Amino acid sequence: MPLAAILLFCLLAASPVLATTAVPAVKVTAQPGTVRALADAAYGDTLATLINGATQRIDLAMFLFKTSSAKDNQPAGLVKDLVAARQRGVAVRVILEYSDHDPALNQANQETAQALRKGGVAVFFDSPDRTTHAKLAVIDRRYCLVGSHNLTQSALKYNHELSLLLDNPALAEEILTYMETILK
Repeated sequence: MPLAAILLFCLLAASPVLATTAVPAVKVTAQPGTVRALADAAYGDTLATLINGATQRIDLAMFLFKTSSAKDNQPAGLVKDLVAARQRGVAVRVILEYSDHDPALNQANQETAQALRKGGVAVFFDSPDRTTHAKLAVIDRRYCLVGSHNLTQSALKYNHELSLLLDNPALAEEILTYMETILK
């Protein structure tokens, strides 16, 4: 069983508070220990809210971060939000998949990486020897987003996807430690 699936099961089983229904994007308030299900389009707005409210650090690890020049492209808006966070002094790190067999994925991630780097964001790629299929975000070493959402227009607007928002500093540290292993 993949580590992410085990982690999600353990978190759900041990969580003192679980929102069992999907919630729309909300203003995130101090509620340590809470878990919220972010179904379908709720993820993108919630991630944007967290990025825009970040004060210290943003860490992302994504299999696919695909932007386009379309006016309503949510991933392109997230690039702008990440760059704006960096410009206001937030440390921002993005880790992306680099595939040894999927040139279209590499092109999409490279284009996003270029836009992020132009805005001062630190971007890293994993080794082509191992696929990083993770979809992780940690905001201010507290808010954790773990689930199925890639950062693509399809995932954020059209697909059936499910991710969890967890307010848990201890888990945030575990996820950050895991992200370091991707870079080795």
